[in-house]
Amino acid sequence: METITYFYAPISGYAYLGEKRLMGIAAEACAKVDFQPVDIQKVFAAAGATPPPKQSQTRLNYRYMDLRRSAERLGMPINPKPKHWPVPVELPARLVHAAQALDMEPHILSFAMLEAVYALELDLSDPDVVEELVHSLPIDGRALWTEAMGDASLNRYASATEAAIAMGVPGSPTYVLGGEMFFGQDRLDILAWRLGVTDPSFSAVSA
Repeated sequence: METITYFYAPISGYAYLGEKRLMGIAAEACAKVDFQPVDIQKVFAAAGATPPPKQSQTRLNYRYMDLRRSAERLGMPINPKPKHWPVPVELPARLVHAAQALDMEPHILSFAMLEAVYALELDLSDPDVVEELVHSLPIDGRALWTEAMGDASLNRYASATEAAIAMGVPGSPTYVLGGEMFFGQDRLDILAWRLGVTDPSFSAVSA
């Protein structure tokens, strides 16, 4: 079974747009998705990249238009200028790492976090908001929270960030297959091609 390593920030708009497509491609290819949420500020700094909030207004205007247009094509709700963005990502990232460690289908939690920012206007820097979100999902929230608060989860978060930097990951989302990087949800169709399958969501919206 091939593995797609998924480096991303749990507050990334493009990760929000791409995650369900990623899971569809993985299912089609019988591949595993290895969730690796990272400290995106450290990744940007190592790559010499300008974080989106600090980009020029011209770049931001294009970003907002592109997010809205891409979401419309995929039939997904989105606020391209979410009320609570950017915010610190350590807590949601540690929770996703914990979900993966506990075999709790990290996609369920991960997408809920992304949707919370871009569709529900929730603040992922507020532990109470995050805890309520966790307990609303069909997972063992108590076990997940306990695991996320431990040193192992913090170490996984740090290791994922270090791995992304060592690999030269430019931003979120970045997908890695067999050492080859695919940066941005707009490269998911190429990832699908590399896996020898068709992106199900891409095919649906192109029909």
